[in-house]
Amino acid sequence: MSAAGTAALTPAAASLVRTLLFPEIAGTAVLWVSMWYFWFGFDHSYYLKKAIWFLLLFFFAPFGPVLYYFVVYRRLVPVPEQRPAADPGNP
Repeated sequence: MSAAGTAALTPAAASLVRTLLFPEIAGTAVLWVSMWYFWFGFDHSYYLKKAIWFLLLFFFAPFGPVLYYFVVYRRLVPVPEQRPAADPGNP
């Protein structure tokens, strides 16, 4: 910001930034807690894999849970099958 000649955001801009960042922070926190819950209770991977995921979840909080979600969680949690809609004319 010093390159622009200002030392801080204006109050309106600061309020806008806080408003836009709050959902991202809350979503990251919820994902972090839920991935830890899955890691503790449901992930039965080999201990070395769990140790690596522990380090990623613990030290890389914004990126570790997202990576864990796509690499581990999505593979282990089954997706419920969708049934085709019933034909009202055919009992």
